[in-house]
Amino acid sequence: MRNIFTVVIMVILFSISSASAQFLGQLTPAPTVNRGEALLGAYLGVYEDAFSVFGQVRYGIAKYFDLGFKMGMIDWSPGYGESNTGLTMGGDFKYWFMEQRTGDPLDFSVAGGTEYLNVSDYSLVSLGGNFIASYQIRYAEGKSVTPYGRLNVRWEKHNFKGAWSAPAWMGWKGEDWDDSDVDVALALGAELKLPGDLYLVGELEIDDNVGFVAGINYNVF
Repeated sequence: MRNIFTVVIMVILFSISSASAQFLGQLTPAPTVNRGEALLGAYLGVYEDAFSVFGQVRYGIAKYFDLGFKMGMIDWSPGYGESNTGLTMGGDFKYWFMEQRTGDPLDFSVAGGTEYLNVSDYSLVSLGGNFIASYQIRYAEGKSVTPYGRLNVRWEKHNFKGAWSAPAWMGWKGEDWDDSDVDVALALGAELKLPGDLYLVGELEIDDNVGFVAGINYNVF
């Protein structure tokens, strides 16, 4: 009987590991930031069992190529323990190789990136690739809306710390353990250009942890 309970607990814990997700999203269409220019962003994310507040900085290091970094705080209540507040951050590079304004049917870019999450008894590291498509629609002088989508394919490693323990009679020792898997996610969003260099952005995260992220992007010259 004790062995049966041990197996059940192990199955539950491994299922928990697959319930996590990336929380920082895409938040920009396919085009990259111009060389020597920067983009700043501030966002709020609401997910099935988490809230996040974070910022982004992107910098164009070459034509059609930029780098980005996101960092913020997350409050996570995943349903198997108390609410935990922790740190989340991520970095990526993006290469833009299909350009709508030069005659291509849409803008398209590829990217690679990593994301890190750390709360009191759990941490997650992911590494993967992104395929981003967008299409700008101009509806007035200096104004436009740009729907976009991102397909994310990534490898994840989960680390559960000793706090993840079951009662001793179940045979679980409560030691640290790791798990890894491969996941696929989809982000669907739109960016609305306001007067000047200000943009509103909203994005639906279709992942193991479904959520919505909204915020503001500002181009810095």
